[in-house]
Amino acid sequence: MLEASGFLAVNIPVGDHITRHGFNLDTIYTTLIACAVVLGMGFYLRSKVTAQVPGKLQMAWESLVGWVQEQVGSSLGPQYQRVVPLGVTIFALVLVANWIEILPGLYHNTDYAPAPTADVNLTYAMAIVVFVLTNAAGIRARGFGGYIKHLFRKPVAMFPLHIIEEIAKPLTLALRLFGNLFSGGIMIALLISFIPKFYILSILFTPVWKLFDMFIGLIQAFIFALLTILYFQFATEEGGH
Repeated sequence: MLEASGFLAVNIPVGDHITRHGFNLDTIYTTLIACAVVLGMGFYLRSKVTAQVPGKLQMAWESLVGWVQEQVGSSLGPQYQRVVPLGVTIFALVLVANWIEILPGLYHNTDYAPAPTADVNLTYAMAIVVFVLTNAAGIRARGFGGYIKHLFRKPVAMFPLHIIEEIAKPLTLALRLFGNLFSGGIMIALLISFIPKFYILSILFTPVWKLFDMFIGLIQAFIFALLTILYFQFATEEGGH
C-alpha cells in the first residue's frame, strides 16, 4: 500500500494484481487485448491497403515500417531486413499495451484498466525474448567460437564485466519500461483518489495526466524498439561494442 499522510491520506495498492493459481490475470487479459488489437490492425490494413491515396492508418503504419527499415539499414545493413518485422511488432505491441490503461475498466477502485507493461513479468518476458534473439543472431554472425571470443575480448581481465554487461541488457530493457508505466499508473490512481476531496482539480488534471502518460507510452515504445535494433547491432558487428 502506498499511503499519503495528513488530511490528504489515501491508500493506493502498489503491485497488487488479480491473481489465480499464481498468474496475474489482469496482465494476461490486457496483454491478450493488446495482441488482438495489433493483429486486428494488421489484418485490417492488409485488406484495405492501396497503392492509390492511402488512409491515415495506412500512412501511420507505413511511416512506422519506414522508420524501422531506416534504423535497421543504418545499424545492421540490408542483409538484416528480417529484423524489421520484429522491430515493428515490438513497437506496435508495446505502444498498444502502454495505452491500454486509458481505457475504462475496474482495477484497484480506479476507472482505468492496467497497462500490462506496468507488470514487470511481461517486460521481463519481452526482454528475455529480445536477449535470446540477439544472442542467437550474434552466434550466427560470429560462429560459436567467435561469440565466446567476443566475451573474452581485450582486456581479458574484464571478462566478468562483459558477462555482467550481457546480463544487464535485458534487465535494464525490462525495468526501464516497467518503471515508467508503473509510475504512470500510480499517478492516475492518485489523481482519481482525490476526486471526493478536490473534485474540480481532479477533473482538470486527470485528463491532462492521461495525455502526458500517452506521450510517455509512445516514447517508451520507441526506446524499446530502438534498443532492440541496437542490441542486434552490438551482437553482430565485428568490432565489438
